[in-house]
Amino acid sequence: MNHDLHDRYVPDTRLYEGVGGQLYRGHDSLLKRDVLIYLVSEKAVPSERVMHGEAALEILSRGETTDGIFYVLEYIPGLLLSQAGVKLSLKEALGMSRQFVSILLEACAVRGRGLRLTADNLWLTETGEVKVIDSWSVDEAAIGHEIEQVFRLIHYIMFGDVKLVLPPAQIIEELALSYAGDPFIIRKSLRGMARRAEKKAADRYEEMLAQTFEDITALYQYIKNTQLAAGKKAVDIPVKKERIVESEEPPQSRLRDTRRERAAMRGQKKKKRSNWTMPRIPARIITMLAIGLVLLIGGVAAFSGSGTDSKAQTPATDKPVAGVEVPDVGGMTLAEAGQKLDAAGIRYKYYLESSFSKTGTVFKQNPQAGERISRVDSVELWVSQ
Repeated sequence: MNHDLHDRYVPDTRLYEGVGGQLYRGHDSLLKRDVLIYLVSEKAVPSERVMHGEAALEILSRGETTDGIFYVLEYIPGLLLSQAGVKLSLKEALGMSRQFVSILLEACAVRGRGLRLTADNLWLTETGEVKVIDSWSVDEAAIGHEIEQVFRLIHYIMFGDVKLVLPPAQIIEELALSYAGDPFIIRKSLRGMARRAEKKAADRYEEMLAQTFEDITALYQYIKNTQLAAGKKAVDIPVKKERIVESEEPPQSRLRDTRRERAAMRGQKKKKRSNWTMPRIPARIITMLAIGLVLLIGGVAAFSGSGTDSKAQTPATDKPVAGVEVPDVGGMTLAEAGQKLDAAGIRYKYYLESSFSKTGTVFKQNPQAGERISRVDSVELWVSQ
């Protein structure tokens, strides 16, 4: 490696070497910052139609070496997509593929077709953004196969590197079969995008890309909505059978409930009779009844007072509070939260939702921690995705 590449930029660590060239992580000795240095072995006329903006790494400098040219690019914390080692779900891969199509749209507007859209030419930042590294070269073999490149990238970030060059039809079939639901809609949508690319790639390329972006977004939303709907119906995880048996009310409580219902019915009947007017009673009879009632109460009190010393009065006890206390599972992973709720004998169900919290952790729960809940009810958890 020639460390006299430039008086200012020094390559340090090689990240990639392939057909396109060599990519190094280096540093700017003048401004004391990290940079990426891309070496191209063949001397060629540098293209002036390079990409600028959010879709590509910004070019900071450019120069020549004894056997080629080099580009100095901005360094954003991250790594090559080919080195990320991620294996995403179909929904997550479709979400990332929208960035792939956005890159093609920006390239079409700035520099035309022929962008090399491969895993070793894409930089994945720590925030999940995807940016092009080599935005100046023209790959003639990529022209007319842009959507196929997108499908291959989706397959790559889902299943990893495949040594064979799979035909597009097989890629579409494997993507459809990876869906947990009915693969028919996935297969039909991807085939429709591929057919549109074949028909419109020549004369209506930009329109084809825009429609593909909308179709991928619609497919992403379809999978997201079906997962949420399935989660609301089927994610309600029951606790073990013996816990359910323990949570059933004893026969005595059911009898008390029946008595309360009968008392309520009698109360309703009394309300219906409230229109009845009491006949007038002579004052003399009322006076005699009052005197008799006073004498009766005095006798009963005297009789009961004589027995209070021999009988110990039982102290009043507070009724136990019904239900179990909901533990605090905020910030835990779904597995940790599930273990804690299972230990408390509480059912739970969860929803996947975008948030600023760490992916896979609980950022909201209902009821809140400390509240009490019946064992037959469920705690709702919201998990960040």
